Formats: sequence, structure tokens, C-alpha cells
Amino acid sequence: MSQTAVAVGYARDSAQLAVVQAHAHEQGYRLAHVIDDSRDAATISQLTKQAMDRGADVVILPGDAILSAARKRLEKELTSVGARCVVLGAPNAPARAALERVLPRRDFDAAHGKHSRR
Repeated sequence: MSQTAVAVGYARDSAQLAVVQAHAHEQGYRLAHVIDDSRDAATISQLTKQAMDRGADVVILPGDAILSAARKRLEKELTSVGARCVVLGAPNAPARAALERVLPRRDFDAAHGKHSRR
């Protein structure tokens, strides 16, 4: 008898929530919790803690969430608590508007190959 994998999801809005829920259902995961983050500002530590607290095997992350840009580091942290990361859609492609909201302009420009004077 196989045990159902436990998942923690992440969503910034109802559209992302629907995608996360559909993926969990299609894969047969039991969605234990969804982190509702309308600011799209959760940290790797917060996701890792939720995965650990919920005993999650999988964290489901939309590809346009800001944290998808830190996928490698997120995967490393989740591995340390026995979970893995599933990025849906276009991984590592957070919405430009979302990045502009949370990154200082200097850092945003640097991330996109532009240089600014100080």
C-alpha cells in the first residue's frame, strides 16, 4: 500500500491557487496547506518551515512566483527537511512587475544587466 504524498502549495492569487490545487489533484498529492501570499514576498525559510511543520514531501510553486528565481537554493533547503520542489509553468521567470515591487531599483537593474550610477 503506497502512502499519499503530502504537499504544501504557494499562491499569490486565486489564479495561482487554482493551478496549484489542480496540480496537486492531478498528481494525487494531499494538499495539506497553501501559503497565501498576496505580496509574493515569502522567503525560502518560510516555505521550508511550512514544509517541515506539515511533513510535506513536495512544495508546489508557480513558475511566475518570485521564489522561482531562487529555485536551486529553495530545492537545497527543502532537501534538508526531506521535501522536494515542483515549479509549475515557466520556472525562474517571475513576473517583471512583481520583481519591480520588491527589489530596490538598483538591484532590479543589476539583475537585468543594466548599470545605474550611485
